[in-house]
Amino acid sequence: MDKRTLIGSLLAAVALSFGSHARAEVDEVKLASQYGIGYLPLTVMQVDKLVEKHLAKANMGTTKVSWMRLAAGAAANDALLSGGLHFASGGTGPAIILWDKTRTSLDVRGVAALSSMPNLLVTRNPAIKTVRDFTEKDRISMAGAGSSVQTVYLQMAVSKEFGIENFRKLNPLMVNLPHPEGLQTLISGSAEITSLFTSPPFQYTALASPGVRTVLNSYDIMGGPNTFLMVWATNKFREANPKVYRAVLDALREATASINADKRRAAEMYVKEGGGKESVDQILKMMNDPQVEYTLAPQRLLPYAQFMNKVGTLKNNPASWKDLFFPEIHELPGS
Repeated sequence: MDKRTLIGSLLAAVALSFGSHARAEVDEVKLASQYGIGYLPLTVMQVDKLVEKHLAKANMGTTKVSWMRLAAGAAANDALLSGGLHFASGGTGPAIILWDKTRTSLDVRGVAALSSMPNLLVTRNPAIKTVRDFTEKDRISMAGAGSSVQTVYLQMAVSKEFGIENFRKLNPLMVNLPHPEGLQTLISGSAEITSLFTSPPFQYTALASPGVRTVLNSYDIMGGPNTFLMVWATNKFREANPKVYRAVLDALREATASINADKRRAAEMYVKEGGGKESVDQILKMMNDPQVEYTLAPQRLLPYAQFMNKVGTLKNNPASWKDLFFPEIHELPGS
């Protein structure tokens, strides 16, 4: 082999090596879940090792799958932005806020919805019948207060009662506590917190406590079923790791189908994984509530996001729910 041919071969080898390295996907995918039965698809994915299953189908069986549990969507956003997380999960509020802030950078969008279920504002204060009855002495516990999905629900309810210019009227009453801690504080009766805006199963546990009742249902605010939780990621990660992204989405599809096919098995899994003090039958009863739905299709998310834009929480106003999600689920009947 002459010198010119040798140099050409070496350059070709280097180019091939560099190209293979450039196309390589992550060797570890990091996902997050949170507390509550709304995250059951993620629990099923983790326990049944569905991400690993679909990675293996894509000839990526050596890719490690790591899970973490967080207390609120804002914490998931921080982890996603720092690179400590690839797939965040939580309420729609934090997800849409990050979509708005990263339009020209990381381009964060939804991967899919997780669940639609009503969130209830409950209280043990007998004087509170509607949002009009809260006073400056009252305190409302909610996870991720200020950016959570419950924050926006409450602001929407306040806007209907006091006018949109007063949408922040009850913000000073919000106390940021994880759902389990907020529940315990409410039912203990030992603190100034007398109300709780939360989700299943915590709201049902609260309502089983003497003197606790419902003030507000998020479905009444939204006019029907509404996506509560979702999964989101950066387009940067999606484009650099198409096989990993597809494996996670396919795992989510399979987990959702598994729950809807056998809710008791999913309830047993939730209890076994330390979901709370509720029994399997209690969790199953919650899951069988006609208002609870496990679906990848976003429901009534567009009017929710447009309200956030109207009050200035978002700079960008989505024209369609598809603006908020990656194309892989655009065929679904979202809204």
